[in-house]
Amino acid sequence: MDLEIYQNNQAFIWEDDDLKFDHTKLVFKSKNEEYFYATTPDRLIPNHDVDLSKLKLVPIPMNDIWPPFAASFTQAPEPLSDLHYVKTPSLLLYGDTEEASREIGAQVLNEIAACEVLMKYPHPNVATYFGCIAKDGRVRGLCFTKYPRTLPERMRMPIPFDVHHCQQAIREAVEHMHQHGLIHNDLNPANIMIDDNDNPVIIDFDSCKPEGAELGVKAGTHGWTKDDSKYAVRENDLYALERIDEFLMQFKK
Repeated sequence: MDLEIYQNNQAFIWEDDDLKFDHTKLVFKSKNEEYFYATTPDRLIPNHDVDLSKLKLVPIPMNDIWPPFAASFTQAPEPLSDLHYVKTPSLLLYGDTEEASREIGAQVLNEIAACEVLMKYPHPNVATYFGCIAKDGRVRGLCFTKYPRTLPERMRMPIPFDVHHCQQAIREAVEHMHQHGLIHNDLNPANIMIDDNDNPVIIDFDSCKPEGAELGVKAGTHGWTKDDSKYAVRENDLYALERIDEFLMQFKK
C-alpha cells in the first residue's frame, strides 16, 4: 500500500519529575484518500522512510472524520486559487479515546456553524470564510482567505509594529463575535494572523461555540485558557485577551 505521512506528533509523559519521550503517533494517507493511524516507540527521524511492516495500521473511517454536507452549508467557489487556504482537521487524537475520536467530526461542524454566522456578519479582523469543500456528499475542508503570517511570526520581524492598533483590533473582533452569540474559546497568538496591511485577523473556530454551550474535548490551549472552563462564556475570551495583551506588551517600545 502506497502511503504518505499525513500528520505526526511526539508524545511525552512525566516520569520521575521529568518530561520523557513516550511514543510517536503517525497518521497516514493513501492515494485513494484513505486514512490510517499507528504508534511507534521510536522517534521519527526527518527525511527517513518509516518501515510500515513494523507498524500496526488502524483504519480511520471516513464517516468519523468528514460530516455529511448539509443543504444549509455554503459551498466554496471553484476553482480555488493561491489566495485561498483550505483547513482540514487534525487526526492525531483519533483512537486515543472514543470521545476524542467522535470529537473530530464534531469540531468540523462547530467550525462550520460559527463560520456560517460570521459569513453573514463579517468583520475585517475575523477570517474571511468562503464555504466548505464538498466531495462525495461530505465536507472535505473549510475554505478561508490565506493570510501571510501568524502574530508571533510578525513580532519576530525587525520592522516597527503598532501594538496598540493590534490590541484594539483584536478586542473589537472578539466583541463582534460576542455580539452575535459566539465565544471563540481558543484565542492565543498562534490563532491570530497578520495580513499584508499589518492588521490582525482571528482564525481557528473549531472550539467556537454558542454562548452558554458546553465545551468539548478541545477547549482552548494550555496557558492561554482558563483550565476550569466547562462552558462557552465571555470570560474565556476575556481571559485570553489579557494573556495576549501581556504577550504583545513585550514588544511595545
